[in-house]
Amino acid sequence: MATASKRRSLWLVFAYAAVLAAAALFFCSKSSPAYPLNDWSDANIYFSAGKGILQGKVMYRDLYDHKGPLLYALHALCALLSPSGFIGVYLLEILCGALFLTVSYGFIALYGGEKSAPLALPLLALMIYTSFSFQLGDSAEELTLPLCLFTLYDTLRYLKAEPKMSMPPLRLLLHGFLLGCVFWTKFTLCGLQGAALLCLLYSAGKGGWRSALTALGWMLLGFFLSTVPWLLYFGLNNGLEPWLKTYLYDNLFLYSSSEDAVGLVARLKLMLQSALDWVVQNPLYSIPTLLGILGQALRKKAAVRERLVWILCFCFSALGVFIAGRTYPYYPLALSAFAPAFFLWPCRRLSPWLAARSSRRFGLAAFACAVGIGLCPVLSPNVADNFAQPREETMQYQFAALINETPGATLLNYGFMDAGFYTAAGIAPSVKYYHQTNVPLQEMLDEQERYVTEAICDYVVTRDRQPDSITEHYTLIATADTPEGYWYDRVCLYRRKGL
Repeated sequence: MATASKRRSLWLVFAYAAVLAAAALFFCSKSSPAYPLNDWSDANIYFSAGKGILQGKVMYRDLYDHKGPLLYALHALCALLSPSGFIGVYLLEILCGALFLTVSYGFIALYGGEKSAPLALPLLALMIYTSFSFQLGDSAEELTLPLCLFTLYDTLRYLKAEPKMSMPPLRLLLHGFLLGCVFWTKFTLCGLQGAALLCLLYSAGKGGWRSALTALGWMLLGFFLSTVPWLLYFGLNNGLEPWLKTYLYDNLFLYSSSEDAVGLVARLKLMLQSALDWVVQNPLYSIPTLLGILGQALRKKAAVRERLVWILCFCFSALGVFIAGRTYPYYPLALSAFAPAFFLWPCRRLSPWLAARSSRRFGLAAFACAVGIGLCPVLSPNVADNFAQPREETMQYQFAALINETPGATLLNYGFMDAGFYTAAGIAPSVKYYHQTNVPLQEMLDEQERYVTEAICDYVVTRDRQPDSITEHYTLIATADTPEGYWYDRVCLYRRKGL
């Protein structure tokens, strides 16, 4: 009976978290139906790749981008739900947000704040989703947050209860599997989980080296199980080499080399500057997160092993975010996995007071929801951009109206990242280099130019920079000025002659 009651309570928490996530993301994520489309290049790259996969394309072999295969597979599912827009992505974000807030609830309850945790969740959602590092929604960092937070939560939960024993095999297997899921999404986000599993191995090692090796074996088995689907999929589709070459080699040796080479001291300075930028640009969650981490590291009643988990996990995670020296604004969103730490002390202090006043808990939670959700449209920078803008006013849908005059049209996004023109026109990529990524790959540049010179696609969108040869096969039919905030000023639409 107690187990059934706990299960019912967990579902109620999840439902509450899902409502909070849906409400906050409605304003803060451009994937929501309140926006004409999510015009962030990364979100469109993933979504276009997902549509291509549904059309039988094999990622890396037939479509080029350099994130992990799980990310594209998830977006293929989203495209299956909603092929002409981001509704499927919005639902995926709600699911990930609900899981993140549910685990945050468990985290706060673990530290004695269960009665007041419902008050903290709306504020936590506000802090993260209105932040600058959240960007427009649908980043790999956002989607992996619940997996990373669960690893931290379960590691601390186990070490607090059983500090001198190895974690049971199935739980080690699960954590290895979750590590694999994050690795095959974006491997630079594995710092938190890597540090947590090292702490679990150290704990298992107290039982002897055999215990440590056994624990490591279960973790590796979990990681292997997360990798099996990709080995089978790419192996059966002659895509193993393109997959490993693109995701591992290109990211490690091409993408990283695109940054200016600097010495160790200069790199450290860049890392510190990037960390400072994170704090300054995201004060609503960066400062509380740092205070929460500091509080846990200095808490007198905490065991040394517990403090070590907090410090190591945060440092490893921060290293993965800032090690390149220069980061994109959304990279540090990974550190918001530690934001629940800020609420542990106040919720623990407030819970006894609320336990004695159970009749007031619902009213206070409703007030916290009203404040948290009510401030989302006020604090989110996206709302001021194009919230509730009609689709026909956007350059993507204006071009789409022209492209869709040709039944079964094909499209090339030439010379810049996918900016949503595939999405607006409802077109799946038909060529491998369907947009130009920021990886310095000469083959990509040559192939994109070949697509133009050989008139392979019916329509070509450029950012007002195209090869001179484009006029031999294409006619300029439309131009549009880009909205404020784009890094280019104008886009052009060309139609193949004879259509």
